Amino acid sequence: MEPDKVIILFLKWLRENPSIFTPTAWEDLPELEKEIAESADDELFPIAFTISKWCGNHGLGDRLRDSLRKDFDDAGEPSPSTMQPLTNITQTLRKSIEDSYKKLQKIAADNPDTSNDSK
Repeated sequence: MEPDKVIILFLKWLRENPSIFTPTAWEDLPELEKEIAESADDELFPIAFTISKWCGNHGLGDRLRDSLRKDFDDAGEPSPSTMQPLTNITQTLRKSIEDSYKKLQKIAADNPDTSNDSK
């Protein structure tokens, strides 16, 4: 797997498909953010590995691999995100994770779950 594709796909999930994450995965996003913070911006492979491992631990490993394989098969014309090199990736990822997590917390606070969990 190409590390930049893993990172771009994960960012796309956060921004465009947040429902892909389970409630437990959402709760654990701050943990991922901390792990990413330990990497330097030019360390794409360790960052992608951290994301892949986190996805695997949260039931998204197969979906990540399938999505990457599909994206590779359907490559087509380069898009702006594939033409530009990744820069400030640690900061971008951390901010995206933090923003998504805060958005989820706000939604949860605005819509408290009143269902009976003991079904």
